[in-house]
Amino acid sequence: MAEVTRARGLSSWAGWDYVPGIAFVVIGVLALAEAPAASVVTAIYLGAMLCVAGGFAVAGGALNIGRRGALLALLVGILSVLVGVAVLRNPIAGAFSLAWLMAAWFAVGGLFEVALAFTLRSGRGWLILVGSTNLILGALVLIMGPLFAFYMLGYLVGVSFLIRGLWSVVFVGELHHARSEVGIAVA
Repeated sequence: MAEVTRARGLSSWAGWDYVPGIAFVVIGVLALAEAPAASVVTAIYLGAMLCVAGGFAVAGGALNIGRRGALLALLVGILSVLVGVAVLRNPIAGAFSLAWLMAAWFAVGGLFEVALAFTLRSGRGWLILVGSTNLILGALVLIMGPLFAFYMLGYLVGVSFLIRGLWSVVFVGELHHARSEVGIAVA
């Protein structure tokens, strides 16, 4: 069996399906271990992504000026870059603001995940758990004061990532098991 796996190559190894879930678990554990640092890192990441996405939107809008929607893309891009730079200049203040944005993300994402769970046959229970956890986390952030929310942001991200990673690993395992029962090759 090992020779067959080696002969097919590492890229066809079915274990790659587990890697994203394991990565979520590891990042979740790290965020729980260093929650205040995770809050700041989350803000820095968001600021950088806003700058990158905004830069592309500015370029796309500027290159297509005169076409429908180009001015709007340019303005959204400029706004994204400005907000991204503001967050990068003061990531702690960005983390305070991010706490409430994360609350909205947790709550809305949780609702969607719970709704999605009822359309699935496999992994339904785990997705309901992930969605319910995100709904609860969102509600907790909304009722916290800003300083407490800053410190809790790292914990909340850690819990969400940890549960999401566990769900992913279990879901992939169930999918592999179902495929093997019906005789479909997993690779």
